[in-house]
Amino acid sequence: MTSAEIKDRRHFVRYTCESVADILFEGKPSEIKIIDFSPAGVGIIIQDLPQSPTCDTLNIKIQDPAIEIIGDVRWSHKLVSGVRIGVENTGPIKGHLKNYKLADIIFGLYRMGKTGILHVKQDPVLKKIYIKNGDLIFSASNQEDDRLGRLLLRSGKISPAQYYQSIELSKKTGKKHGTILVELGYITPEELVWAVKHQVEEIILSLFGWEDGGFNFIKGPLPTDEVITLKLSAANLIYRGIKRIGKLAHIKDRHLPVDAILYFSPDPLNLFQDIILDEADRKILSFIDGKRKIKEILSISPLDNLQTLRTLYALISTRIIETIERGIEGYSININDVIDKPQELDPTIIASIEDTYSNYQSLGYYGILGLDKWATDNEIKKAYYKMAKKFHPDRHFYLPSDLLSKKLNAIFTYINEAYHTLLDPKKRKEYDQTSLIRLVKIKDSNTEIARSRFEEGKKIFKRKNYADAAKFFGQAVYLDSSIPDYHYYHGLALSKTDRFKEAESALYGAIKLDPFNADYIAELGYIYLQLGFKKRAKTIFEKAIKFDPSNERAIEGLRRVL
Repeated sequence: MTSAEIKDRRHFVRYTCESVADILFEGKPSEIKIIDFSPAGVGIIIQDLPQSPTCDTLNIKIQDPAIEIIGDVRWSHKLVSGVRIGVENTGPIKGHLKNYKLADIIFGLYRMGKTGILHVKQDPVLKKIYIKNGDLIFSASNQEDDRLGRLLLRSGKISPAQYYQSIELSKKTGKKHGTILVELGYITPEELVWAVKHQVEEIILSLFGWEDGGFNFIKGPLPTDEVITLKLSAANLIYRGIKRIGKLAHIKDRHLPVDAILYFSPDPLNLFQDIILDEADRKILSFIDGKRKIKEILSISPLDNLQTLRTLYALISTRIIETIERGIEGYSININDVIDKPQELDPTIIASIEDTYSNYQSLGYYGILGLDKWATDNEIKKAYYKMAKKFHPDRHFYLPSDLLSKKLNAIFTYINEAYHTLLDPKKRKEYDQTSLIRLVKIKDSNTEIARSRFEEGKKIFKRKNYADAAKFFGQAVYLDSSIPDYHYYHGLALSKTDRFKEAESALYGAIKLDPFNADYIAELGYIYLQLGFKKRAKTIFEKAIKFDPSNERAIEGLRRVL
């Protein structure tokens, strides 16, 4: 694997470094120069190495910054100064907050889809973040002030007397404190749900104020007996946590140069995220145009310098914006694209995900992006931006099921594959050379699947389960739109569920393929009857009888309108 391919799939931010260390490499003591590092690995240079190394496991210990990584050599290439080597961490993801930003750790685990518990410790305090498939779902703390009862007490939900009484009862019965509070009637079940989510968020948010401490990610299945699965936006928690940072020095120490120019990330993966911005934050975001420096934004911001720097640092930490040394010409990203996200549980996006997932692979890379084979690089970029915005997992964070989320992730992954393949001349050429064979296979496969869906739909239709039948007929049409009966039965099923406008469209699809079929035409007449268009229905029935004078369905329809 080349260094460029490794870079493309990096999920953790790389920090630059200029340190040296002694290691045992290929059985010999060697001095290495550290170029960069992250929880996922390090980049090093070894001098006086005659050739690229074979795969080897290295144990690298650095004193300044204090980093220890056990990893395997993944790539290497010759330089004038030696051999540059990429080492991938195969040991635990751990380190010190002095050397890593908590936001980068959380984001890295999120992007890698890891499952496990992130321990963050600042003796004697230990806080844990529970992560499932990259999503933050729960947290815990051994700090007294982080307990549920203390939070309810501080927020005025319970009185001191109620707090102490419920604590004693919890100790006697062994029941959870929240359960006792509900049983005593001090809080409602709805208030308990709010309190648990608020407690979990507050534990995570408090960590962003830590300037020191160690972290250790322990991967593996989560203990189901102690975890309540919540849906928490990693980006939004990072954003809110950084906005709480009280010290200006803490922000400046994280390298926020006032002469840097800010611009929106060109990567839609970073750009469209589930972050809640207030009006002042939106105003600051509107100043980012690819030309203004941070110090210029500070001078025109409606907030004071500390508040503005917090907001900018939070946006950088969530990767929505980036810093550059020179301005960008022709810069055109609409701020509304970044902050205007769909409403929760939008039924249209759910339907779109289901429809796209049913055949996204058969569309191919050009089809999924809505492009023709001769698309230019600029057209590919625009199409990718459009599709990434539509199917970005973070824009639909609150989908109602894990299965739907997995389907969305599969679509988004395929969109990314399409983009990176078509934008690379070599990969695109290889893809184009094999696409004709692949398309023939896909077409044959789709034909068989469509026929199967159609037959299954007919069985369901006979059982009068019209809604499910409509889904199967719709899938058959989607996979193979050349069969008029697929459209016809789709229209029948839709009309049975009172979706008459959709049924009309489906029947027109059937008639377009077989314009002299009296059954198709007659059924369209009944749609117009249901819609109250008797005159139009009469014309349609007469047309059907013209093609087939004995068509009973058309004759009966004509009687109704006369």
